[in-house]
Amino acid sequence: MTQNHQFETAKASRRARLVGLAVISRNIVGEACASLKGRRLQAALSSFGIATGIAAVVLLVSIVSGIHRFAVQQVSALGGDMIEVGTLGQRSTRDPRGFPITLRLDDMDAVLAAVEHFDLGMAENGTNRVVRTPRRASQNAQIRGITHDGFALIAVRPARGRLFLDDEYEYGSRVAVIGAALAADLFVQESPVGQTIVIGDWPFQVVGVLEWVGDPVAVVPAGPDRAIFVPFKASGAAFLGHEQASVFRLRLRSPDVAPAAMAETRAVLDPLPARRGETSGELRITNSIERIGELSLVLTGLQVVVGLVGSIGLFVGAVGVANVLLVSVRERRAEIGVRRAVGATRGAIFAGFLLEALAITLAGGLVGIVAAWALTKIAILIPSLPADARPHISLGIGATAIAMLTVVGLVAGVWPAKRAAAVFPAEALRAD
Repeated sequence: MTQNHQFETAKASRRARLVGLAVISRNIVGEACASLKGRRLQAALSSFGIATGIAAVVLLVSIVSGIHRFAVQQVSALGGDMIEVGTLGQRSTRDPRGFPITLRLDDMDAVLAAVEHFDLGMAENGTNRVVRTPRRASQNAQIRGITHDGFALIAVRPARGRLFLDDEYEYGSRVAVIGAALAADLFVQESPVGQTIVIGDWPFQVVGVLEWVGDPVAVVPAGPDRAIFVPFKASGAAFLGHEQASVFRLRLRSPDVAPAAMAETRAVLDPLPARRGETSGELRITNSIERIGELSLVLTGLQVVVGLVGSIGLFVGAVGVANVLLVSVRERRAEIGVRRAVGATRGAIFAGFLLEALAITLAGGLVGIVAAWALTKIAILIPSLPADARPHISLGIGATAIAMLTVVGLVAGVWPAKRAAAVFPAEALRAD
């Protein structure tokens, strides 16, 4: 019986404490709201400063985030899981009179046979030439000569017509597949398929047009969209006078094996030029995955810097909030003294002023986030802006902004709240 009585007493005591805390919390909130309502103009101006600062931060970060997403997408479209092999033309200090290092189709075949980390490979030789059609003015275009697996490795598909046949690769036929953006420029209202274009001094028959790789709505082309693809041997014979490659692109079976694949590729290729007497220059082997990572790192750093610069506006807004609350403490000394005299604790006074600071910063911050969100939606109406590059406020950006606002509110409110909590009732009433 005694234990039941003690249990009921403890339960009633806890309930009473909870009720007391609820009453105190309601009073603190009510007094904070009343204080803000009585100083509507000062609170509104302070919130406007916070809104401006957070809108600048969120908008700038979202713009850089859109650029980041677009840049990575463009690089990935060209092959994000590849090893690229090229040459550097600097002359070797060991043999300045040596023949320059070249890349041959046999070299690529040797790599694919010896290194099991690749499932596809292509050789490419490129140049720029003037392209003419019977009905359109000529313009300069990138000519890309590719070997058999080139289209599969670049991951492009025909929108009209077809890709090259095996015999066309083998015999170097003068046929061409053109990118979507270049096709729109050269052939406005007629189908390019079956037409003849003149590249330099050589006629080529268009057998296909590729699908868009970039953004067709904003008319922002990626690399393949403005290129003309021809068989590797046709490019070498017509424009270069040799069958050397400018670059090998080798697709990895798994991104995890990139370092081993690079080392094994170099081990296979390094001896080959020397056997041909090519000692001037050196091979360059790069990893597209690493380039994407480096690009992401640079743009992430830019995002952080932009956020820090934009945070200056938040700092100015925080100073405004702190100033409003310090003035409020000085004007309400008598009120604070009365509240302390009738039993309000220092903690309650401190919490009330801190709550006012948080209310000002969060209210202004939410307005700023909504304004930034509205501006990002306006960006959709800009036709020349690629869809992938449009600013977008993600949940991560929103959550970070709310966290920043909370920190700003706490920092801006702590000193005025401590000043208010330190007011002695007798001195405040005597001064009044």
